[in-house]
Amino acid sequence: MKLSKITLVMATMAVASSALAHGYIESPASRAYMCKLGQNIDCGSVQYEPQSVEKTSGFPAGALPPDGQLASAGIANYSQLDKQSLNAWTKTPMTAGPHEFVWYHTAPHKTTNWRYYMTKQNWDPNKPLTRDQFELTPFCTINGNNQAPAMRQAMNCHVPARTGYQVIYGVWEIADTTNSFYQAIDVDFGNDGTVKPDETPAVVSEWSTTLSGQITGNNLNAGDKVIARFFDANGEVAAMRTEMTIASAEQGDANQWSYDLAQKLNTAQSAIRVGVKDASGEISPIHGANSIFVKEGSTLKSVAISYEEQKAQVNETIAVSGLQYSKIEQGNATATFHLNTHGNVDFEAHVMNHNGAEKGYLKQDMNNVNQDVTMTLTNVEPGHHMLKYYATNQDGTLFAQDVLNLMLEEDAATGNTGHYDFSFPANIAAYKSGTVVLQPKDGKTYECKPFPYSGYCVQWSQYANQYEPGVGSHWKEAWVLKN
Repeated sequence: MKLSKITLVMATMAVASSALAHGYIESPASRAYMCKLGQNIDCGSVQYEPQSVEKTSGFPAGALPPDGQLASAGIANYSQLDKQSLNAWTKTPMTAGPHEFVWYHTAPHKTTNWRYYMTKQNWDPNKPLTRDQFELTPFCTINGNNQAPAMRQAMNCHVPARTGYQVIYGVWEIADTTNSFYQAIDVDFGNDGTVKPDETPAVVSEWSTTLSGQITGNNLNAGDKVIARFFDANGEVAAMRTEMTIASAEQGDANQWSYDLAQKLNTAQSAIRVGVKDASGEISPIHGANSIFVKEGSTLKSVAISYEEQKAQVNETIAVSGLQYSKIEQGNATATFHLNTHGNVDFEAHVMNHNGAEKGYLKQDMNNVNQDVTMTLTNVEPGHHMLKYYATNQDGTLFAQDVLNLMLEEDAATGNTGHYDFSFPANIAAYKSGTVVLQPKDGKTYECKPFPYSGYCVQWSQYANQYEPGVGSHWKEAWVLKN
C-alpha cells in the first residue's frame, strides 16, 4: 500500500436560514469535544457534532436526562458517550481553585444559566454516571440573564477539592426553549496524599505531576506508525520523541497499541512514567488511555500523539455545494444540492429532524457526475433538520462525510402567516414573523416579530405559553400590539 493524502473538496454552504443554537465545552475539553479532537476513540457520530448533546431540561431534579445516560443526554445516537470505566476516557489535569470554563456556542441562544456539578469524592468510576454519583448542588452557577451569549463564552468558577479521577457535568440551560445542553468533562486531580476519615494514608509517589494529554488515539493498521511527542515551554523536546510501528492488526487496536507504547516509553525514557497510578502509588500501563507522570520540578508540560498512516490509495473525490430547500407544503419539502464526483462514488444521504427522526433518504452510485440532486422530505414540520452524507469508493473505503444544517419553514400560502384567531396551543407549530392574530381574551390584535436567531416570533409546545400575546409573562419579546 502507498502513503496517500485523501482529497475532499468542500464548498461553503449558502444556507438561507439562521444558525441553530448548539454548543459544547471547549475548555476544559468535554468528553464529546475530545471525541471531535480525536483524543477519545470509539465515540460514534458525536465526534462530528459535539454541539448537539441536547435534551429536555431537568438535571438534577427532573427525570431527564436519564440516569446512566447523562453523558449522552439519553440520545441513542450518542450512547457511546455513556460507557464508563476508570480508563475509558482521556482526562484533563485539574486542581482545586479558580478555573476558566469556556463554552463554544455554534449558535448562541438566550440563556437561563450555565451550571457545573462534580462527582462525589467516593464515586465509583466503573459504574454508570447517575445522579447518586454527583453532588447535586452545583459548585458554580453563571447567570445568563436571558441574553444570547458570545460565540465563545468564558466564565470563571471555583473548583472544589478532590483527588483522582472525577467528572464535571456542565449544563447550559436555554431560556426560550424547554431544553438544555449537557457536557461531561473527565478530569484528574491526581493524588495529593489527602487522607479522609477511616482511610489508610495513601502513598505519595515521587511521580507527582500529570502532563496534559494521554497515550491514546485511533485504531491503526499494520504498517502505520504512532509517535509520542513531548513538549516543554519552549516547544517539542526532540530527544524524547518515541516512535512505534504497528506490527499487526491485533496491535493496531487502540487499547493494545496504547499499552505497548506505554511499555516502550517506560523502558526508553527515564524522565517519565506512563500508565495509571493506583492507591499504593505504583504506575502501570493499562489497555486504554495512559497518563504521563513526571517528578516535581520537571519542565515537561504536555504530550501529543501523531500518526503516519498507511492508507489504501483513494483517488476519488467529492464536492458538495449549493444546498437549498423548499418551503413546507402539506408536510412535504425538498432539499437540493450539487454533487461533483471524480471516480465511482457510492453516495448516501439522510435528512433527519432535530430529534433524529429520518425524513428523507438517498443512496446512489455517482460515477463522475456533475449534477444537481434532489431529495424528497416527508412528514416534516418547521424547524431544524440535518443533512448527513457519506461517500465511499468501490473498495468500501469511507473517504468523506459531513453534517449540514437546514431550517425548514412553512409555505406562506399554506402555512403560518396571515390573520388568525389566536388559540393556545395553536394548531400550527410556529408563528412566523409578520403574522397578525386576534387574541380573544382581550379583543386586541398582535403582530409576530422575529427573535434574533430565526424567522419566527415563537415556536410552540404544550409546555411553553410564556409568549402568548398579551397574556404570557414574556409576550412583548415575541409580539407587537397592533390595536
